[in-house]
Amino acid sequence: MPITWPDSLVREIAEHRCIIFMGAGVSMGSVGADGVTRPPGWEKFLKNSLSLITDERSRRFAAQLIKKQQFLDAAEVITEGSDHAAFGNYLRETFDAPRFVASEMHKLVLDIDPKIVITTNYDQIYDRYCTSGIAAGGYNVTLHTDNNIVDSIRSRVRLVVKAHGCVSRPQEIILSRSSYYKARRDHGKFYSVLDALFLTNTILFIGCSLTDPDIQLVLENVNLSAPSAHPHYALVEKSRHQIIKSAIKTTHNIELLEYPAKQHAVAVTELSSLRDRVVSLR
Repeated sequence: MPITWPDSLVREIAEHRCIIFMGAGVSMGSVGADGVTRPPGWEKFLKNSLSLITDERSRRFAAQLIKKQQFLDAAEVITEGSDHAAFGNYLRETFDAPRFVASEMHKLVLDIDPKIVITTNYDQIYDRYCTSGIAAGGYNVTLHTDNNIVDSIRSRVRLVVKAHGCVSRPQEIILSRSSYYKARRDHGKFYSVLDALFLTNTILFIGCSLTDPDIQLVLENVNLSAPSAHPHYALVEKSRHQIIKSAIKTTHNIELLEYPAKQHAVAVTELSSLRDRVVSLR
């Protein structure tokens, strides 16, 4: 059964009052120059980095954490137990060297043309796609460590906000539990702006798991400090019990727009339908 995109959401997107938040699922549809390689998911990325840990005992412990789905703690052990230069090289080899091309979802998001896109992805696939071809010169890219986010938001050009950093600056990426803490401690102004964006705009999550600590914290803070009748939305696989969906709506004010589990091609089709409605309304 196709998704019924709410009329209010379509209008907010058409009028540039909606921010698109892109997660790893969008990039996983991309393919490298070899026609085979794809960006890894969170679990695969961590598993592939285990060999960087110099201490065998720590390596086994990190592997156990990954098996238990304790990814933040596993990342802590991996980053602290690895040579920083070697880990930086691993990031570049994983997300940059394959020369990924934009996925269909990347292209649809550009067609939808939001004023602001926020992404937790380290790769530069969407950034480069936006800043090349006919879109060149029309986009700014800012990281959580930059001080220009307010100027970029107030600029007339489009903005890509890389909330967890970028492969181009591996020493600044947010990956582990301590890096989440340090980012909020050292870059509080960025998170204040992020809070304000969530508070004053509708957010459409695409390719996100909704388990990211940053996303959860911002949404909970906003929903508690200024509850709104206007929800955020997330395009997700149909896999949650109704009780869990109700809890997400209560705590995060997110309406789930579901497509059949494991049928990601359907998600692309549904996003294409949204693009067509937005373009038609404009």
